[in-house]
Amino acid sequence: MASLRLLLSFLILPLCAQTAKLLDTDTFFEMESLASPAISADGSQIAFSRSWADKGKDRQRSNIWLVDKDGQRLRQLTNGGWRDSEPVWSPDSKRIAFLSDRDGTTQLYTMWMDTREVAQLTHLERAPGGFKWSPDGKQLAFTARVPDVEPILPIKMPRRPEGAEWAKPVTVIDRLSWRADGTGPIERGFTHVFVVDASTGGTPRQLTTGKYNHTAFNWSADGKTVFVAGIRKPDAEYLRGDSEIYAITTATGELRTLTDRKGPDREPVPSPNPA
Repeated sequence: MASLRLLLSFLILPLCAQTAKLLDTDTFFEMESLASPAISADGSQIAFSRSWADKGKDRQRSNIWLVDKDGQRLRQLTNGGWRDSEPVWSPDSKRIAFLSDRDGTTQLYTMWMDTREVAQLTHLERAPGGFKWSPDGKQLAFTARVPDVEPILPIKMPRRPEGAEWAKPVTVIDRLSWRADGTGPIERGFTHVFVVDASTGGTPRQLTTGKYNHTAFNWSADGKTVFVAGIRKPDAEYLRGDSEIYAITTATGELRTLTDRKGPDREPVPSPNPA
């Protein structure tokens, strides 16, 4: 909590020193914000993202900053007109994993703290999220959306002649949750857990499968198992709040159900002792 108060003070104190005025469109573009504070494993530093409004592009930008635990040596870690966010320290405090859209899409990156060298680990079509280091620092697990491309209706349309002006296809809705406020129609698909090598990156390996959504995962202390919450049951969409905890063997993908009761089971936190 002390670290969070420290970070907030960087934003609040300068504002308090200025003359108070109402928020309008001009002051909105001058506002900056802090997010995702992360304390290094050795407790010596705090990484966080600092965002600002890019007036020329009408976009929100952010970079990663660092500050010592005592509030000294505030410095900028990443630099550029993009969105760097959600820093997560490696177990040995020598690297930071973070999200960035510097290549035009939001991907997972790592940075070596001694050299500031950056490596792009993923090249995904959809942004990863909720990533966590394995205890040995060799892998990163994350969640990502996998589209459901299975046809809703078993109908094969005739071949469309080149240049033909056909009517737009009908919209078939077969899901309880198909649209969201502020975003519109929701893409058909499911959230799954993946792992990727934390040094070389490459094609991530999918740990969970099936037409189910998975959230709130955690590594076991020995890194051999990932615990995840989800509703892996028939008609899962209609069983909101009836989630269970599952254990997935990272080497083989074998899945075991750990809970079986009515009601929500979520946010698994394994003990430090793998036994």
